[in-house]
Amino acid sequence: MSVVRRRSALAALLVLLPAAACLPYTVGTSAQTVPANESTQSASSYFAPNAVKLDDSVGVPMFGLDLEWRHGLDATSDVGVRVIPGGTTASYKHRFGADTSHAGGARAFVVGGGVINWGEHALIEATLMASGREDGPMTPYYGVRALQAIPITSGAVSDRPTIGVFGGLQIGNRWFSVRPELGVFYDHSALGLRNSDLLIVPALTLMRGRHRDGFTPTDATRTPRLP
Repeated sequence: MSVVRRRSALAALLVLLPAAACLPYTVGTSAQTVPANESTQSASSYFAPNAVKLDDSVGVPMFGLDLEWRHGLDATSDVGVRVIPGGTTASYKHRFGADTSHAGGARAFVVGGGVINWGEHALIEATLMASGREDGPMTPYYGVRALQAIPITSGAVSDRPTIGVFGGLQIGNRWFSVRPELGVFYDHSALGLRNSDLLIVPALTLMRGRHRDGFTPTDATRTPRLP
């Protein structure tokens, strides 16, 4: 491809890129739910090389930053709100099994939906995942994830379902953790912006948590008894 054609193709890709589907590929959390009456805040940064590629010589990566807030409802469930480029989603996570401690592995499903692509599409998402015990400094997590963008405005393109697998490692504790993650998805480009339907999405999530409201004195802070 000549330099002129390459530059023209690259310019066209940069114009079309904002119209491409911007899905919340990154999970950024283990199967453990947030404890009741506690909240976490997280930021996920992802990078997809060759997210837009028409031939072997022109490729444009995709960058993104998602912000998420999650709140524990009870011992087995939490809810979350995520702000993504061009949209907002909400989700519900439910953990399986009677053991709700952090000293054992966990399995959970996540379902949610929202509005993406600057209001052109609605989103439906579902995730099935598992993770290891969280009483140590590192916790692996993995699962399968499916997303479907549905046109809700005239002229919005229709898209096929996106489905993939992901795996990550939570490093840290309940107060702060770093979560590198890798997702591999079948993601057909509705606008024909890629030759391949395979999309690889590495990501990094930073999570900050907090105690539940209220104060319980410890032995170090409890008022000593008088003799």
